[in-house]
Amino acid sequence: LIHFYKRVKTMSFSDLYPERRGDTKQMTLIEKVGVSQGGYHDSLKARCSNYVIDNVEKAPMIRTMLAALKSLGCGVDMTKQISCEMCETGTDVQHYGGYDEKYNQVFLCANNCSEPGEVHGALLRNLFYMFDRCVNKYDFNNPDHLACTEIRKANLADCTYMTYLNTVGAQLGVKREHANCVKLRAEEALIKSRFVPKEMAKASIEKVFDRCYKDLEPIGRRVKNVEDMKMSHDEKFLYGYHGKEDK
Repeated sequence: LIHFYKRVKTMSFSDLYPERRGDTKQMTLIEKVGVSQGGYHDSLKARCSNYVIDNVEKAPMIRTMLAALKSLGCGVDMTKQISCEMCETGTDVQHYGGYDEKYNQVFLCANNCSEPGEVHGALLRNLFYMFDRCVNKYDFNNPDHLACTEIRKANLADCTYMTYLNTVGAQLGVKREHANCVKLRAEEALIKSRFVPKEMAKASIEKVFDRCYKDLEPIGRRVKNVEDMKMSHDEKFLYGYHGKEDK
């Protein structure tokens, strides 16, 4: 199963993120017109990069993640480890960006992240991969490790009530709605963005769920609103996480 998983992952990864391996995205007619008029793709990448800078400077949860990584000896080089690129066009979870363990890079899909909030979400979610690789020493060829990271992402940065309502499989009135949201979002991400077969994704999530759902590092709380985001940033020193602005 693992050999099959690796084969499917490589093929799908290259299809979704062609620039990751030196290929180019096939342009739509509109994009071809834009390129002929002065670099449409470059303009999208520049916009994405500006959104990244804005998030790094102002977004509490991004600042908390970066401060934690730096404090734990895993500092992020913004010029080398965050990249804005052209991806296959789409609006699903896999179309906004990802984490490339080969180069230890978070990449954002400049053509699909058209708003600052979309860049924020993709950047935040994939910084969890960088954290778990460096701090928790996860091996992302192991589906259990992948599942744990996806559980942590959904738990700490994704599962608000409205997110849950828009998730396939959501059921109103069920007990442990947040936990159910985390499982569904983690499964969706494993299948669509990490290319894990559905049954393997389900099995790995169930196997590691209790342990990974309890792991709140480095955010320290389940974030439901803007106040929680600010509180997480204000409390980061309690966990030994200090950003450059604190020194």
